[in-house]
Amino acid sequence: MFHQREFVMKLLLPMSICTAALSGCFTVTATDPSTEASNNSDNSAPEISGTPHIQANKNLYYTFTPEAEDADNDELTFSISNKPDWANFDKKTGNLSGTPTQSEICSNIEISVSDGKKTDTLNTFDITVNDSNSAPTLTNQTIEATVNKNQIITLGPLTDNDDDVITYTVSSSDHYITGPNENQITYQNNALETEVLDVQATDGVHASVDARLTINVTIESPSNYITSRDIILPNFGSTPPVKGETRVDPTTGAKITRLTDANELDGTNDALIVYSRYTPENTSGDYFLVFGSNSTSSWVVNRVTGDVVNKLYGTNSNTIGESHEVRWDLSGSYPNRIYYRDGMSFYKIEDVTSANPTAILLKDFSIEVPAATRLYNDVEGDSSNDSDHWAFMAAHYDGVTYVVDAFIHYQVSTNTTHTLKPADLAGTNLDLEKDKAYFTHRPNMVEISPLGTGLVIHSGRKWDDSSYGGKGKDYINTWFDGPYLWPLDFDTDKQAPVKISIGETHSGWAFDEQGREMFISQNNRTDELDAIYVTGDDAGYDNRIKVAKHEDFGWIGFHYGKMPITKKGWTFINTYSNAVNGLKGSDWGVDQLIMMQIKPMEENPIVWRIAPNYNLYDGNYRDEAPAAINHIGNRIYLTTNWGDHSNGREVYCIQLPNNWDHISNFE
Repeated sequence: MFHQREFVMKLLLPMSICTAALSGCFTVTATDPSTEASNNSDNSAPEISGTPHIQANKNLYYTFTPEAEDADNDELTFSISNKPDWANFDKKTGNLSGTPTQSEICSNIEISVSDGKKTDTLNTFDITVNDSNSAPTLTNQTIEATVNKNQIITLGPLTDNDDDVITYTVSSSDHYITGPNENQITYQNNALETEVLDVQATDGVHASVDARLTINVTIESPSNYITSRDIILPNFGSTPPVKGETRVDPTTGAKITRLTDANELDGTNDALIVYSRYTPENTSGDYFLVFGSNSTSSWVVNRVTGDVVNKLYGTNSNTIGESHEVRWDLSGSYPNRIYYRDGMSFYKIEDVTSANPTAILLKDFSIEVPAATRLYNDVEGDSSNDSDHWAFMAAHYDGVTYVVDAFIHYQVSTNTTHTLKPADLAGTNLDLEKDKAYFTHRPNMVEISPLGTGLVIHSGRKWDDSSYGGKGKDYINTWFDGPYLWPLDFDTDKQAPVKISIGETHSGWAFDEQGREMFISQNNRTDELDAIYVTGDDAGYDNRIKVAKHEDFGWIGFHYGKMPITKKGWTFINTYSNAVNGLKGSDWGVDQLIMMQIKPMEENPIVWRIAPNYNLYDGNYRDEAPAAINHIGNRIYLTTNWGDHSNGREVYCIQLPNNWDHISNFE
C-alpha cells in the first residue's frame, strides 16, 4: 500500500513511464513546493521596455531595439512572435530590422525577454509599411483679381516630389476656364465680390487633398490715394446698398460692401460694430462680430458669405453682447475663440462657430474683491495683442452710480491676478485714498497696452478752474489726474505710472516706424492730436508729438482706432459732425475715414482720405459711425445709416490695398 508522506508529491508533465517487462511500473517525480518557491523568490524577473516604430516605408531600412534589464545580471535571451517576413531578429539583443519591399500591415508583433526562469513582454504592436511615394500638398490661397480682367491663377505645381503628375479639380463656377496649363485656371468676374472655390489635387496614388481658393474681385485699385484737403461728399445714390452689394466711391475709389441685414438679427433694429478701439474681425479673417442696439446681443457672421453663423449665449442661456465686452482671441492660435465678462466672472467660448458653443469659466474675481458685483473695462478697452493680459474694474452700485473697489490685471496663461485697492496707495502721491473703502473717482475705462507693457487707467483730468466746473483739485498732478500707464503688477516702487494723455478723451493705439507703442489721443486743452510713447526715456505726456491741429480738419468729433503692428507709423481716424450744423467750407474732415502718418505737424505728415463714412450724424450716439481696422490692416469695418436713420444702421466693410502703407503710393 502506498502511504502518504508528510511532503506533497508533485506530478510533473510529461510523466516518465516505465515499460520494463519485469516491473511493469511507472515513475513519478516529486518536488517540495516550499523549496521551489524559495528558489523563485530569489530570482527577479527581467524588464523590457521601449517604444517600437509603428510606421515604416517601403524600400527603406527599419530597425528597433528594445531595452532590457535584469537585477540578477542573468544572461538574457530575446524571442519574437509574428515576426514580419522581411525582418531579421537578433535573439541576443532583441533587434528587429530589415527593409520592407511592399506596402502592408504587420500585426500582433510581440517581443519578449527571458532570464531562463522568468519572462517579460512588450505590449503587442503593429508595423504599417507605407508606400514610399509621398502624397501631394496643397495650400489655401487668397488671390486679388481685377473686375472684368482675365487672371491666370496657378493652383499648385505640375508634379510632386516623386515626379507624379498632379491632377486638379476645381468646384464649379461660371467665372473660370481651365488652362492655359494643366495646373492653372483663367478667371474673370464682372462683379465686385469675393468668391471661394474648393480645389482638390491628387497624384493618382494617394487620396485627394483639399484647399480653399479665395478670390477677391476688386477694381483696378481699391483706392485713388487721395491726400488733398478738398471736401469729399458721399454719393448716397437713390437707395442704400442691399446686403452683399458693393459700391465704389467715385472720388476715392474705395470699395464699400454692405455685410449685414439687421432684419436677419432677432431682437434688434440695427447691426453694429459698437466701437473703434478693437477689431470685430477674427484673426483668420473668416468671421466678424455684429452687436445689437440692445447691448445684450451679438452674432457671429461669415465675412465672405454674410451668413449668420451663431447668436452668442453665455451661462444660463443668457445672450451676451456689447455690455459683456465680447472680444476675439488675437493671438492667432485660437481664431474662433472669444472672451467676455458677466457679473464678477471672466469667460471664454472656445469655438463660436460650433453647433453648440459653450462658455467656460476662466476666473471668478469675487474672492479677490468680495464687495464688488460687476467686473468690466467699460466697453472701450481691449486686451494685449496676444490676448493674454486683461484689465478690469471691480465695482459695486452705491445707490447713485458704480464705484470702483479695485483695479485688476489678469493673465490668462498663468491664471495670475494683481489688484490695486485704495489701501495699496499708502505712501504714494495718492496717499489720500488709503483709508477709503473704494476709490473716490471712477475712470472712463481701463485697458492693456497692445504689447502688454502696462495697464492704462483712463482717469479724467483734475483741475481747480471754476470756469470749467473745476473738480478734484486734491488730485491735481497725482496718478489719477488723466490717463496713466501702470505696471501690470501695480508695483509703483519698481515702476512709477506714466502720464500718457491730458484726460478722459477719445484715444487709440499705433506704432512708430520702429514698432514702439504709441498712445494716440485728442487733447481737449490744446485742440491737438497727440502721439505719446508709453515706455522708454522719451515716454510720457511732456514728450508728446503734436501730429495735427483739430481746426485743420474742421471742428468735428474724432475716433481713433487700434492699429496693427504690421502698419507701422500710421494712425487711423474716423470723424463725425452734427448734420444740423451743415458743412463749413473748411470742414474737409467731416464724416471721413482717414489714415495719417505719425509725424510732427511741421513735417507735414501724409493724410490719406480713404473714403467718406456714408453716414449722417445728428447727435444720436449710435450714429457716430464707429469704424475699426482689422488685425492686419487691410479691411475697415464701419457702422453707418447711409444717410438716413429710417434705413437702420448696418455694418459695411472697405477693402484696403494690402500694401497701402508704402509711401510711394502717395507720390
